[in-house]
Amino acid sequence: MPDVQPHDPALVPTHTTAATSSVAHWVAQHHGIAVQQCHLIRRGLNDNYALRSSDGARYVARLYSIRPRGGFNIDFETSLLAHLDARGVGVAAPIPASDGRMHVPLQFPEGPRALVLFRHAAGAVPDTLDDIELTGHALARVHQAARDYAGPPSRYTLDGHHLAGRTLGYLQAHPELDAELLETYRALVLRLLGELAGAEAGLTRVVCHGDTHGFNNHVATDPDGTRTSVFFDFDDAGPGFLAYDLSVLPWSYMFRKSLKQPDELLRERWARYLHGYRAGGGEVSDGDLAALPLFLQFRHLWNLGEAAGRLHHWGTNAVPADWLQKQLEVFEAWGRLDLRA
Repeated sequence: MPDVQPHDPALVPTHTTAATSSVAHWVAQHHGIAVQQCHLIRRGLNDNYALRSSDGARYVARLYSIRPRGGFNIDFETSLLAHLDARGVGVAAPIPASDGRMHVPLQFPEGPRALVLFRHAAGAVPDTLDDIELTGHALARVHQAARDYAGPPSRYTLDGHHLAGRTLGYLQAHPELDAELLETYRALVLRLLGELAGAEAGLTRVVCHGDTHGFNNHVATDPDGTRTSVFFDFDDAGPGFLAYDLSVLPWSYMFRKSLKQPDELLRERWARYLHGYRAGGGEVSDGDLAALPLFLQFRHLWNLGEAAGRLHHWGTNAVPADWLQKQLEVFEAWGRLDLRA
Protein backbone atom coordinates (compact mmCIF):
# COMPACT_ATOMS: atom_id res chain seq x y z
CA MET A 1 0.00 0.00 0.00
CA PRO A 2 1.41 3.43 -0.89
CA ASP A 3 2.12 5.87 1.88
CA VAL A 4 -0.77 8.15 2.80
CA GLN A 5 0.06 11.84 2.74
CA PRO A 6 -0.58 13.60 6.07
CA HIS A 7 -2.33 16.36 4.14
CA ASP A 8 -3.44 16.55 0.55
CA PRO A 9 -3.14 20.19 -0.62
CA ALA A 10 -5.92 19.51 -3.13
CA LEU A 11 -8.38 18.80 -0.30
CA VAL A 12 -10.44 21.92 0.43
CA PRO A 13 -12.91 21.42 3.29
CA THR A 14 -16.24 23.28 3.08
CA HIS A 15 -17.76 22.33 6.42
CA THR A 16 -16.38 20.47 9.42
CA THR A 17 -18.62 18.83 12.01
CA ALA A 18 -16.80 18.92 15.33
CA ALA A 19 -16.90 15.87 17.57
CA THR A 20 -18.90 16.21 20.78
CA SER A 21 -15.69 15.68 22.73
CA SER A 22 -14.25 18.80 21.08
CA VAL A 23 -17.26 20.90 22.04
CA ALA A 24 -17.19 19.61 25.60
CA HIS A 25 -13.48 20.46 25.78
CA TRP A 26 -14.00 24.01 24.47
CA VAL A 27 -16.87 24.71 26.89
CA ALA A 28 -14.80 23.43 29.81
CA GLN A 29 -11.77 25.42 28.66
CA HIS A 30 -13.51 28.72 27.97
CA HIS A 31 -16.50 28.68 30.33
CA GLY A 32 -15.09 26.68 33.22
CA ILE A 33 -18.02 24.23 33.13
CA ALA A 34 -17.45 20.57 33.86
CA VAL A 35 -19.34 18.88 31.05
CA GLN A 36 -20.77 15.49 31.89
CA GLN A 37 -22.74 14.84 28.68
CA CYS A 38 -22.69 16.33 25.21
CA HIS A 39 -24.51 15.33 22.04
CA LEU A 40 -25.14 16.85 18.63
CA ILE A 41 -28.70 18.15 18.23
CA ARG A 42 -28.43 18.99 14.56
CA ARG A 43 -26.05 20.30 11.95
CA GLY A 44 -27.10 22.63 9.21
CA LEU A 45 -27.27 26.42 9.19
CA ASN A 46 -25.30 26.13 12.42
CA ASP A 47 -24.21 23.12 14.46
CA ASN A 48 -25.99 22.88 17.82
CA TYR A 49 -24.98 20.67 20.74
CA ALA A 50 -26.83 19.84 23.96
CA LEU A 51 -24.72 19.78 27.12
CA ARG A 52 -25.30 18.77 30.70
CA SER A 53 -22.85 19.77 33.40
CA SER A 54 -21.82 17.69 36.39
CA ASP A 55 -24.23 19.67 38.58
CA GLY A 56 -27.16 18.84 36.25
CA ALA A 57 -27.45 22.24 34.55
CA ARG A 58 -28.34 22.13 30.85
CA TYR A 59 -26.96 24.27 28.04
CA VAL A 60 -26.88 24.53 24.27
CA ALA A 61 -23.61 25.26 22.48
CA ARG A 62 -23.76 26.64 18.97
CA LEU A 63 -20.93 26.50 16.46
CA TYR A 64 -21.72 29.18 13.91
CA SER A 65 -21.25 28.06 10.32
CA ILE A 66 -19.72 30.22 7.63
CA ARG A 67 -22.68 31.67 5.73
CA PRO A 68 -22.74 33.06 2.21
CA ARG A 69 -24.32 36.36 3.28
CA GLY A 70 -21.17 37.48 5.13
CA GLY A 71 -19.79 37.83 8.64
CA PHE A 72 -21.37 36.61 11.83
CA ASN A 73 -23.94 38.88 13.49
CA ILE A 74 -22.99 37.64 16.94
CA ASP A 75 -22.30 40.97 18.63
CA PHE A 76 -25.80 42.17 17.79
CA GLU A 77 -27.47 38.84 18.59
CA THR A 78 -25.89 38.31 21.99
CA SER A 79 -26.34 41.95 23.02
CA LEU A 80 -29.99 41.88 21.96
CA LEU A 81 -30.56 38.67 23.95
CA ALA A 82 -28.93 40.18 27.04
CA HIS A 83 -31.16 43.25 26.64
CA LEU A 84 -34.32 41.14 26.29
CA ASP A 85 -33.34 38.96 29.23
CA ALA A 86 -32.79 42.05 31.40
CA ARG A 87 -36.31 43.18 30.46
CA GLY A 88 -37.74 39.87 31.70
CA VAL A 89 -38.54 38.50 28.25
CA GLY A 90 -38.36 34.73 27.91
CA VAL A 91 -35.25 34.06 25.82
CA ALA A 92 -32.40 31.57 25.92
CA ALA A 93 -29.75 34.08 26.94
CA PRO A 94 -26.06 33.63 26.14
CA ILE A 95 -23.57 32.75 28.88
CA PRO A 96 -20.32 34.71 28.86
CA ALA A 97 -17.03 32.88 28.76
CA SER A 98 -14.76 33.05 31.80
CA ASP A 99 -12.96 36.08 30.34
CA GLY A 100 -16.24 37.93 29.70
CA ARG A 101 -16.42 37.38 25.96
CA MET A 102 -19.85 36.48 24.58
CA HIS A 103 -18.39 34.29 21.85
CA VAL A 104 -15.20 32.32 21.42
CA PRO A 105 -13.49 32.48 18.00
CA LEU A 106 -12.27 29.13 16.73
CA GLN A 107 -10.19 28.28 13.70
CA PHE A 108 -11.66 25.42 11.64
CA PRO A 109 -10.17 23.86 8.51
CA GLU A 110 -12.67 25.79 6.36
CA GLY A 111 -12.04 29.10 8.13
CA PRO A 112 -12.92 31.01 11.30
CA ARG A 113 -16.06 30.01 13.17
CA ALA A 114 -17.40 30.94 16.60
CA LEU A 115 -18.77 29.21 19.69
CA VAL A 116 -21.55 30.62 21.87
CA LEU A 117 -23.03 28.94 24.93
CA PHE A 118 -26.73 29.50 25.70
CA ARG A 119 -29.07 28.62 28.52
CA HIS A 120 -31.24 25.62 27.76
CA ALA A 121 -34.87 26.47 26.93
CA ALA A 122 -37.04 24.01 28.84
CA GLY A 123 -40.31 22.70 27.46
CA ALA A 124 -41.39 21.64 23.99
CA VAL A 125 -42.32 23.25 20.67
CA PRO A 126 -45.81 24.79 20.65
CA ASP A 127 -48.47 22.32 19.59
CA THR A 128 -51.91 23.22 20.90
CA LEU A 129 -53.94 26.31 20.08
CA ASP A 130 -53.18 27.63 23.57
CA ASP A 131 -49.47 27.14 22.86
CA ILE A 132 -49.76 29.06 19.60
CA GLU A 133 -51.56 31.93 21.33
CA LEU A 134 -48.89 32.04 24.03
CA THR A 135 -46.22 32.12 21.31
CA GLY A 136 -47.86 35.17 19.73
CA HIS A 137 -48.04 36.84 23.14
CA ALA A 138 -44.34 36.17 23.75
CA LEU A 139 -43.35 37.50 20.33
CA ALA A 140 -45.14 40.76 21.10
CA ARG A 141 -43.07 41.08 24.26
CA VAL A 142 -39.88 40.54 22.23
CA HIS A 143 -40.83 43.30 19.83
CA GLN A 144 -41.82 45.73 22.57
CA ALA A 145 -38.76 45.11 24.74
CA ALA A 146 -36.45 45.56 21.75
CA ARG A 147 -37.71 49.08 21.03
CA ASP A 148 -35.12 50.70 23.28
CA TYR A 149 -32.26 48.37 22.38
CA ALA A 150 -29.15 50.51 22.02
CA GLY A 151 -26.33 47.97 21.73
CA PRO A 152 -24.16 47.02 18.76
CA PRO A 153 -26.08 47.41 15.48
CA SER A 154 -27.08 44.49 13.32
CA ARG A 155 -24.89 43.71 10.33
CA TYR A 156 -28.07 42.97 8.39
CA THR A 157 -31.42 44.63 7.80
CA LEU A 158 -34.25 42.27 6.89
CA ASP A 159 -35.24 44.28 3.83
CA GLY A 160 -36.01 43.30 0.26
CA HIS A 161 -32.36 42.86 -0.67
CA HIS A 162 -31.68 40.61 2.30
CA LEU A 163 -34.80 38.49 1.79
CA ALA A 164 -34.83 38.25 -2.00
CA GLY A 165 -31.97 40.09 -3.68
CA ARG A 166 -29.33 37.83 -2.17
CA THR A 167 -31.30 34.77 -3.28
CA LEU A 168 -31.14 35.87 -6.88
CA GLY A 169 -27.37 36.05 -6.62
CA TYR A 170 -27.20 32.53 -5.18
CA LEU A 171 -29.44 31.14 -7.92
CA GLN A 172 -27.13 32.58 -10.58
CA ALA A 173 -24.44 30.17 -9.36
CA HIS A 174 -26.75 27.12 -9.54
CA PRO A 175 -25.22 24.80 -12.18
CA GLU A 176 -28.54 23.21 -13.19
CA LEU A 177 -30.68 26.33 -13.70
CA ASP A 178 -31.30 27.24 -17.31
CA ALA A 179 -31.43 30.84 -18.46
CA GLU A 180 -35.22 30.86 -18.78
CA LEU A 181 -35.89 29.73 -15.21
CA LEU A 182 -33.28 32.13 -13.85
CA GLU A 183 -34.90 34.98 -15.77
CA THR A 184 -38.31 34.00 -14.36
CA TYR A 185 -36.93 34.22 -10.83
CA ARG A 186 -35.30 37.55 -11.64
CA ALA A 187 -38.67 38.90 -12.79
CA LEU A 188 -40.33 37.51 -9.64
CA VAL A 189 -37.80 39.20 -7.36
CA LEU A 190 -38.11 42.52 -9.18
CA ARG A 191 -41.90 42.36 -8.99
CA LEU A 192 -41.90 41.67 -5.26
CA LEU A 193 -39.35 44.43 -4.62
CA GLY A 194 -41.61 46.81 -6.52
CA GLU A 195 -44.63 45.78 -4.45
CA LEU A 196 -42.64 46.28 -1.26
CA ALA A 197 -41.53 49.75 -2.36
CA GLY A 198 -45.16 50.69 -2.86
CA ALA A 199 -46.30 49.33 0.49
CA GLU A 200 -43.47 49.95 2.94
CA ALA A 201 -44.56 53.45 3.98
CA GLY A 202 -47.56 51.87 5.72
CA LEU A 203 -45.70 48.97 7.33
CA THR A 204 -44.70 48.63 10.98
CA ARG A 205 -41.00 48.17 11.66
CA VAL A 206 -39.65 46.13 14.56
CA VAL A 207 -36.53 44.27 15.58
CA CYS A 208 -37.43 40.92 14.04
CA HIS A 209 -36.57 37.54 15.48
CA GLY A 210 -36.35 36.54 11.84
CA ASP A 211 -37.17 32.83 12.17
CA THR A 212 -40.36 32.48 14.21
CA HIS A 213 -41.57 29.34 12.44
CA GLY A 214 -42.90 27.56 15.53
CA PHE A 215 -39.81 25.46 16.26
CA ASN A 216 -37.60 28.21 17.68
CA ASN A 217 -39.51 28.62 20.92
CA HIS A 218 -40.48 26.22 23.69
CA VAL A 219 -43.56 26.31 25.88
CA ALA A 220 -43.07 25.08 29.44
CA THR A 221 -45.11 24.88 32.64
CA ASP A 222 -43.38 25.69 35.93
CA PRO A 223 -44.15 23.97 39.27
CA ASP A 224 -46.75 26.67 40.04
CA GLY A 225 -48.62 25.90 36.84
CA THR A 226 -47.55 29.07 35.04
CA ARG A 227 -47.00 28.53 31.32
CA THR A 228 -44.23 30.44 29.59
CA SER A 229 -42.77 30.66 26.11
CA VAL A 230 -39.02 31.01 25.60
CA PHE A 231 -37.54 32.04 22.24
CA PHE A 232 -34.11 30.99 21.00
CA ASP A 233 -32.07 30.98 17.76
CA PHE A 234 -31.85 34.73 17.15
CA ASP A 235 -29.05 34.40 14.60
CA ASP A 236 -31.39 35.62 11.84
CA ALA A 237 -32.59 38.61 13.89
CA GLY A 238 -32.34 42.19 12.71
CA PRO A 239 -34.37 45.31 12.06
CA GLY A 240 -37.17 44.67 9.61
CA PHE A 241 -40.91 44.52 9.05
CA LEU A 242 -43.48 43.22 11.53
CA ALA A 243 -45.39 41.62 8.66
CA TYR A 244 -42.33 39.52 7.84
CA ASP A 245 -41.90 38.26 11.41
CA LEU A 246 -45.60 37.40 11.60
CA SER A 247 -45.60 35.68 8.19
CA VAL A 248 -43.00 33.08 9.12
CA LEU A 249 -45.41 30.96 11.18
CA PRO A 250 -48.06 30.47 8.45
CA TRP A 251 -45.29 30.10 5.87
CA SER A 252 -43.76 27.26 7.88
CA TYR A 253 -47.06 25.42 8.17
CA MET A 254 -47.97 25.75 4.48
CA PHE A 255 -44.45 24.92 3.35
CA ARG A 256 -44.25 21.78 5.48
CA LYS A 257 -47.75 20.67 4.41
CA SER A 258 -47.20 21.65 0.74
CA LEU A 259 -50.29 23.87 0.83
CA LYS A 260 -51.19 26.61 -1.60
CA GLN A 261 -54.13 27.68 0.56
CA PRO A 262 -54.47 27.68 4.36
CA ASP A 263 -56.44 24.75 5.75
CA GLU A 264 -58.89 24.99 8.64
CA LEU A 265 -56.26 24.17 11.27
CA LEU A 266 -53.92 26.88 10.04
CA ARG A 267 -56.71 29.45 10.05
CA GLU A 268 -57.49 28.51 13.66
CA ARG A 269 -53.83 28.74 14.60
CA TRP A 270 -53.37 32.02 12.77
CA ALA A 271 -56.37 33.58 14.52
CA ARG A 272 -55.07 32.49 17.93
CA TYR A 273 -51.54 33.64 17.07
CA LEU A 274 -52.76 37.12 16.18
CA HIS A 275 -55.01 37.22 19.25
CA GLY A 276 -52.03 36.33 21.45
CA TYR A 277 -49.84 38.93 19.77
CA ARG A 278 -52.41 41.66 20.32
CA ALA A 279 -53.10 40.51 23.88
CA GLY A 280 -49.37 40.83 24.52
CA GLY A 281 -49.50 44.49 23.55
CA GLY A 282 -48.53 44.11 19.90
CA GLU A 283 -50.20 46.39 17.38
CA VAL A 284 -50.86 45.10 13.87
CA SER A 285 -52.07 47.61 11.29
CA ASP A 286 -54.31 46.94 8.31
CA GLY A 287 -51.28 47.59 6.14
CA ASP A 288 -49.30 44.90 7.97
CA LEU A 289 -52.08 42.37 7.46
CA ALA A 290 -52.53 43.28 3.80
CA ALA A 291 -48.79 42.76 3.23
CA LEU A 292 -48.70 39.23 4.66
CA PRO A 293 -49.03 37.48 1.26
CA LEU A 294 -46.12 39.58 0.01
CA PHE A 295 -43.95 38.56 2.95
CA LEU A 296 -44.91 34.91 2.64
CA GLN A 297 -43.27 35.07 -0.77
CA PHE A 298 -40.25 36.95 0.55
CA ARG A 299 -39.85 34.31 3.26
CA HIS A 300 -40.02 31.53 0.70
CA LEU A 301 -37.37 33.24 -1.41
CA TRP A 302 -35.14 33.76 1.63
CA ASN A 303 -35.49 30.12 2.63
CA LEU A 304 -34.66 28.65 -0.76
CA GLY A 305 -31.82 31.15 -0.98
CA GLU A 306 -30.35 29.78 2.26
CA ALA A 307 -30.12 26.39 0.55
CA ALA A 308 -29.03 27.75 -2.83
CA GLY A 309 -26.21 29.62 -1.12
CA ARG A 310 -24.88 26.38 0.33
CA LEU A 311 -24.49 24.26 -2.78
CA HIS A 312 -20.88 23.67 -1.73
CA HIS A 313 -22.13 22.20 1.55
CA TRP A 314 -25.61 20.75 0.93
CA GLY A 315 -25.44 20.08 -2.81
CA THR A 316 -27.93 20.76 -5.57
CA ASN A 317 -30.28 18.11 -4.18
CA ALA A 318 -31.31 20.62 -1.51
CA VAL A 319 -32.73 22.91 -4.22
CA PRO A 320 -33.12 20.87 -7.43
CA ALA A 321 -34.07 22.72 -10.59
CA ASP A 322 -37.36 20.85 -11.03
CA TRP A 323 -38.41 21.80 -7.48
CA LEU A 324 -37.52 25.43 -8.14
CA GLN A 325 -39.71 25.31 -11.24
CA LYS A 326 -42.66 23.99 -9.21
CA GLN A 327 -42.30 26.76 -6.63
CA LEU A 328 -43.41 29.33 -9.19
CA GLU A 329 -46.95 28.02 -8.80
CA VAL A 330 -46.61 28.38 -5.04
CA PHE A 331 -45.54 32.01 -5.32
CA GLU A 332 -48.49 32.74 -7.58
CA ALA A 333 -50.99 31.08 -5.23
CA TRP A 334 -49.60 32.68 -2.07
CA GLY A 335 -49.69 36.11 -3.68
CA ARG A 336 -53.50 35.84 -3.83
CA LEU A 337 -54.03 34.87 -0.18
CA ASP A 338 -56.00 36.90 2.33
CA LEU A 339 -54.76 36.38 5.88
CA ARG A 340 -56.53 39.33 7.45
CA ALA A 341 -58.30 38.31 10.66
